[in-house]
Amino acid sequence: MNEIMWVDFIFQLIFLIILAAIVALIVLAIRALSKRSKQMDTFVTNIIITIVILLALWFALDFIGVNASYLVPKLIEWATKFIFPWVVLYWFIRLTKSLEKR
Repeated sequence: MNEIMWVDFIFQLIFLIILAAIVALIVLAIRALSKRSKQMDTFVTNIIITIVILLALWFALDFIGVNASYLVPKLIEWATKFIFPWVVLYWFIRLTKSLEKR
């Protein structure tokens, strides 16, 4: 029974490595395409790359067995409670420093 668990672990690890390689290739292809194309700006490129990474994360969590529909809202809630106030404070301090220089 212990061998079956190792086989499952190795299979999941190989799957995640392949998924990471595919995502990396897609991101590199999108960046190369955006450099060639004059119509595609960096904002659109970053949005597409973010969507690809989030989809890969969603599939990886689902494959591992983590309930992504529970985890993602909890992570968003945690980020808004603990990370977002520090970001706002940082930009508020920068604003006050720039206003003091004037």
